[in-house]
Amino acid sequence: MKKIIASVFGVLFLSSLAFSQTSVEINDSFYNQAQVWELRGLTGTLPQLRPYPVNVIKRILNDVIENGSEKDSEFAKSEYERIFEKPWSPYFKATGGAKLSNNKFDSESESKVNKDFHTEVGIGGDLVLHELASVGYKFGIYAQRNDFADHSPLYTIMEEDSIFDPVDAGPLTAYLNWNMNLAVGNESVYGTGGMNRLGFGVFHGDGLALSDAGYHSANITFNATTEKWSYASAYETIGVTRNMGKEATDGNNWLESGKYLAFHALKWHAFEKFNLTYYENIIFGPYNNLSYISPAPYYAVQNIGGANDNLQMGLLFEIKPVKGLNWTTDFFADDIELNEVLKFNFDTKLRFGFQTGLIYAPQDSVCSKVSFNYTAVMPYVYAHWQYDDANSGGFTGKTWNRQNYTNSGINIGSSLDPNSDKISLNATFKPARNLSVNLFGNFIRHANGAEDFSDDEAAEYMLAQPGTYATNGTLYMSQMFSRPDEDNGGHVDSAWEKLGFMTSDHKMYVAQFGANAEYTFARTKYGRFSLCAGYTFEYIRNNGVNNHIYRGGLEYDKNEDGTYAAGGNIYASWDELKKSSYVQNAVKEARENWAKQLYDSVNNYISVSMKYSY
Repeated sequence: MKKIIASVFGVLFLSSLAFSQTSVEINDSFYNQAQVWELRGLTGTLPQLRPYPVNVIKRILNDVIENGSEKDSEFAKSEYERIFEKPWSPYFKATGGAKLSNNKFDSESESKVNKDFHTEVGIGGDLVLHELASVGYKFGIYAQRNDFADHSPLYTIMEEDSIFDPVDAGPLTAYLNWNMNLAVGNESVYGTGGMNRLGFGVFHGDGLALSDAGYHSANITFNATTEKWSYASAYETIGVTRNMGKEATDGNNWLESGKYLAFHALKWHAFEKFNLTYYENIIFGPYNNLSYISPAPYYAVQNIGGANDNLQMGLLFEIKPVKGLNWTTDFFADDIELNEVLKFNFDTKLRFGFQTGLIYAPQDSVCSKVSFNYTAVMPYVYAHWQYDDANSGGFTGKTWNRQNYTNSGINIGSSLDPNSDKISLNATFKPARNLSVNLFGNFIRHANGAEDFSDDEAAEYMLAQPGTYATNGTLYMSQMFSRPDEDNGGHVDSAWEKLGFMTSDHKMYVAQFGANAEYTFARTKYGRFSLCAGYTFEYIRNNGVNNHIYRGGLEYDKNEDGTYAAGGNIYASWDELKKSSYVQNAVKEARENWAKQLYDSVNNYISVSMKYSY
């Protein structure tokens, strides 16, 4: 409890310095509403990176107050009051909920209820130091009864940045949940530095490159927004995990520093109804490389050091045929075999993410925004291996990975696993001034690429030491075989030479439908109070597709004469051993056991929460 007590005193001391917390809290409702106002032409072009500094937030609200309808103007005034009415804002949140599950296996079914409670207390604000400088912060203490994954729908990431270094507080586990940044500049050109989440892209919370749902980072950003073009860049320090993530060490000693991400985007406002954005991001480590701060193309910069870093490039198209409507397409290129594509062979290494959809913000309607999109993440996108050192092609599950697309084990881009796609529909309604209702639906498919391994490849995995490879279809699954005695690992041909998108026999299907509602009572001299309720229905067919198929550990001995002994027989070569009935029977059994453990799930998630701020 010493950490908690010290944190409380720190919060109380710092509370004398601030305002609200919108400029550091990327999940604040303001950002969705700002997008609505931009689509309807009530405010100028928004910066590419979220969150925004105080002067940009004020400019957006003042634009709407001046240009909007009576309804828009009133709402913008209420937002201005909510965000800037007090020099500091203590808050308290508490949520109770339950997950009601029914799992159906081949011959039996089981039902269970997983109850949950989590709460947070803290203080947040925005301090204006000068007309060109502001500070945003949130200092909170978050406590939960159960792990987030135990009571949340599949492919959902928690909103709190509080998942490490806990303190036991009776039945709850408590964490620090802190974010803070400093912004310097005017409304058009500014830089920020601090620790917070970053978001990029039109579909908030669901981006391919920098998702608002990702974990926070220590970062420096720059934004320049003009009528004809916009430029944004970010330089982040992020957390390192091992090749197999948290699983490699059973949850202990699985995080390290020395991993970095650089991002920049150039947006061309070509016409009134068309925008084109080119962006790049690169992940590297363990050494800091300040050359990535420059606006030069990363594709060229990385070649200075041998092109060993993990580079992605993207194109984002926005077409706005009528006011209030945006058709957006985002193409995120990870690793593409251009030689084969130019030969019109598309069954090859095509590692990309694709997202397209519509966002519509009707004028003066009870429905404030509707979003519909399709997202596809090809096999092995975001998944990159790391060798033990520069002189060896060997690695294990415990090797530190500074190449994959995670920050402290949490997806930086889409929350989907590789070899997945999703159709999403979201609609936000405001039937009354203080009431907001969100309806949503997702249909997701996922296939485990390890099911497509050839018999020869599967044998490699079965004969490997346990804990060497992931074969669960997640971004921890490597495209390479470990080769400790060689300079480079060996290619997994089915991963390196084929697309493999949704070609597996067994696919996991996920249907999610639900609603969330929040009612905020009129502010009194005692503060602001709101009540929230949420319900999600989830059906999962073939739950368990994202489990490992081949765990390794099949026993054999290598003899001094170069032969192999296994299952009571001698084999003249490694290839002969892999093709033997001893190994192939084990491969077949592993596949069958994996398929047998698949089951169907019906989950109901119910939550009720309250929020208070002074």
